[in-house]
Amino acid sequence: MYEVYSIRWSIEVFFKEAKQHFGLGKSQSRDFDAQIADTTISILQYNIFSLAKRFVAYETSGELFRDAKDSIIELTVFQQIWEFFLEILNIISEVFEIEPDEIMEQFITSEPNDNKLIKLLQYQLKNAA
Repeated sequence: MYEVYSIRWSIEVFFKEAKQHFGLGKSQSRDFDAQIADTTISILQYNIFSLAKRFVAYETSGELFRDAKDSIIELTVFQQIWEFFLEILNIISEVFEIEPDEIMEQFITSEPNDNKLIKLLQYQLKNAA
């Protein structure tokens, strides 16, 4: 019963944090595909940030060992998300005829408001909806 409740509690925490910090459920689009994309992006952001938090915010080494089994599963999920991200990056690089390394460099070094690639993608998404 404890295991079932702990799973349920982690789901409740996910929904609270994803709504509060990652905009889950705040898509204003009427297009179903855009809503699915918004939800997927929110969930991906939550998974990546929770994994990063898990690596940084351990309070004791005992906690690290207790969570080792779960973190192995999460690492696998993180690896799958990273592979998916790299696939998207390769597709974008083919479409815009830009090297993937250049895209990564631009995302890392530029401010979001000044990033021409982000503006172009936002423009494409708005016109597709």
